[in-house]
Amino acid sequence: EAYAQVVGNLGNQTRAAAIGAKGQDAVLAQATAAQQAVSGVNLDEEAANLLKYQQAYQASSRVISIANSLFAEIIGIMR
Repeated sequence: EAYAQVVGNLGNQTRAAAIGAKGQDAVLAQATAAQQAVSGVNLDEEAANLLKYQQAYQASSRVISIANSLFAEIIGIMR
């Protein structure tokens, strides 16, 4: 009977520790999310912006290249 009581108490303490650990994990997740929201740096968002700006730069470069070619053709026709 004493052994059963010790095992029961140990089980209860283990369960309480597991519940406490889950609660602490939730608090940690909330704190991390709050810190990330304040820091303002999201690496995924920064990478997406970098790709967007790179594509815009490449598109602008193509427009300038085409305009340059057209201008050269017009000058060539006038001669």
